[in-house]
Parts: sequence; structure tokens; C-alpha cells
Amino acid sequence: MLKKLFITAAAAAAVSVPLAGVAWADKPPQPNNPPGQNPTGPGVPHGAGATLDAVSAANPALPSLNPNGTGNPVPPGQAFNQAKDQFPDAKNTPTAVGAFVDKEFNNYLDIPGTTFGTDGLPPGLATKTFTPGCLSGRTATDPAINGGGSVCH
Repeated sequence: MLKKLFITAAAAAAVSVPLAGVAWADKPPQPNNPPGQNPTGPGVPHGAGATLDAVSAANPALPSLNPNGTGNPVPPGQAFNQAKDQFPDAKNTPTAVGAFVDKEFNNYLDIPGTTFGTDGLPPGLATKTFTPGCLSGRTATDPAINGGGSVCH
């Protein structure tokens, strides 16, 4: 009896794998449209680059915020290093990133009085603004922006 059960189970397994392959092969390929599509491509680097390009385009008299040139992605780590280079007196990375964001809001978006540099802005929250999950969980906020509401776009 046990032998028959084993043979039946083995036969079912042997047939199910090819049948699953046939079923999969009959499906047409699905488009790869993940969330977070940006003008230059998917993902956080493209979102960061597109955002910096849009802010810079609104202020042609000021230097471009995109260190890689208009239309190019910006890996978050590169932006954080740029923030640390621009604000070497910052006591830590969140303070430098906050000061960089304050500069962007003050000079490029004409929103004075932001306090990200004082309070610090963890790089993870800055990166999160370029993802579809921006509004979930903790978000970056400041009383000078949206009445203290989320900075998510």
C-alpha cells in the first residue's frame, strides 16, 4: 500500500512540473511597469534626478541641483555626499542633508523658514520622498511646508 502511494505521488509530481511550464508558456509576457515611473526611468535615482531637474528648471538663474547633469539619475548616496560637502560644519549626515534641503526650499522653491537643517533629516526619509511609499509610515514634515503636512509629492 505504501509503495502504491509513493509511486502515485512521484507520478503526480513528475507530471505537474511540465504542466506548470506549459501553462506558464501560454501566458503573454506582461509589461514591466513597476510603480515609481519617472520621466527618465524607474527607481529612486531617476526620481531624485527628475525632481532636482524640475526644481532647477523653475530657477534657470541658479545653478543646477543635479550633479550629473540634466536628465540623468542621481543615486541617493551621491546626493548625501554632496550635502556633506556643501555643509562640512554639520555635526552629522542628517543635519547636512537637512541643511541641503533647507537651501533647496529657500533658494529654489521660495519657501523660507524651513528647519530641516536644525532638526536634521535622516537620509532614509529624504530618499523615501522619491518612492511610491512616501505617504506610508513616517514622512518628512516641516511647519513651513503644507502647514506642517507631509512633503511627499
